[in-house]
This record gives sequence, structure tokens and C-alpha cells, in this order.
Amino acid sequence: MNELLRGIAASAVDGITTGGTDQVVRRYRFSADFAGFAGHFPGYPILPAIVQLQCVVCLAGEHTGMPLRLAAVEDAKFLLPIGPDQEILVQYRLRPGAGKSLYDARLTVADQLAATFLVELVRAEEGA
Repeated sequence: MNELLRGIAASAVDGITTGGTDQVVRRYRFSADFAGFAGHFPGYPILPAIVQLQCVVCLAGEHTGMPLRLAAVEDAKFLLPIGPDQEILVQYRLRPGAGKSLYDARLTVADQLAATFLVELVRAEEGA
């Protein structure tokens, strides 16, 4: 697991939960000193889109018990800026079929939709 994924995992505020519709959910809170905020942006830190995507990679990897990596992103919409110390609800649902591991994901902050995207995740090579 790389440093960014370790930092994301360490920012989880609760355990992984699953819903009756194959939904996987976890809450995160990133402190102001989280490495993902570095330089993005000075004086007005915003959680970068790549970190938001990697939250799903981290969550899915922990849930499945295997290291995963991001292979593709589709239909990404980042609707609200996410700052330090905001609680983020990260949820995904595996999309059946297509012969790929596609995950419909959404992030919410204070019950407001912050981001939605479809990602393809693949097994990460060990040591990568």
C-alpha cells in the first residue's frame, strides 16, 4: 500500500459498512496536515480530485482484502470543494457485468453530494 493510501486509511473515522443493495460505505475525515492537501491550494486547502478517487480505491481494497489500483475513470463530477476536517461519506456499489470491475461511487459532505464517478479498479501488482 502506498503512502497516500495509508494516509487515507488512517483518516477513516469508522469501520466499513455494507448496505442491502451491495453498497459499501465508510466515513473519512482529513486533518489540515494530511499530505493530500499540500500545495492544493495555499491558504485555501481543497481535497484534490485524485485523493477523492483514491478514497474509493482504498475502501474497495480494504473491503475485498486485495490491493487495487485505479485503471480508468468515467463520468466524474466534482460538485463541492472538500476542505480539512469535514466528514466525508464515501460509498460505492460494484456495477455488474461488462467483464470489468466497475464501481459507481459517490462522496457526500453534510448530506450534500460532493462528487460522483465511475471507476474501473484492477488488482495492483505487488511492490507497485
